[in-house]
Amino acid sequence: MAEICEIHLNRRQINAVDAPPKTIVEPGTDLVVRFVNHGSSIHLTLKAINASPFTEFYHANIYVPDTEDFSIPIRDYAPSGEFSLQVIVGYGTRSEEAVIEVVRPDVEETFTDSPDLPELDDGRRAVGHFSPGAVLPVAVTIGLSLLLYGLWLMEGEIIYNFIAYVLLFLGVIVAWFSNR
Repeated sequence: MAEICEIHLNRRQINAVDAPPKTIVEPGTDLVVRFVNHGSSIHLTLKAINASPFTEFYHANIYVPDTEDFSIPIRDYAPSGEFSLQVIVGYGTRSEEAVIEVVRPDVEETFTDSPDLPELDDGRRAVGHFSPGAVLPVAVTIGLSLLLYGLWLMEGEIIYNFIAYVLLFLGVIVAWFSNR
């Protein structure tokens, strides 16, 4: 689908530039800019304006004796959009812009059946699923720890505080390994 951007030089008068209004190119291809000179040999500057999402090319000085092809690689994953190529001749006295449109090809989406996934009732648990067997040890350790903290506050014996702390720590370990 890539077209050739054919730019005519010196056709109407000296330093005249005739560029096509729009050229379409696909990502991953080369934009071929063909310069056709109808007069004497000419030096020109080719600049890509706002082309950084589409190509690495920025500018080049080109000598055109009669016909010259110049390739500009378009990035493989370039988005759809437009940028301008500016052709400058006559030491900057004349310039012309050609619009280059990058068009991503339409991709036909095909969906296939997903592979067979194992059922959740094969002994494994889903994430976030709590069974009573996993919640019960945690609830018991929290209850006993609260009871021991209450005894420590009422009687002032420090041993109740230590036992409650160890019990809570063991409850965290049991909860950790029960979710694995």
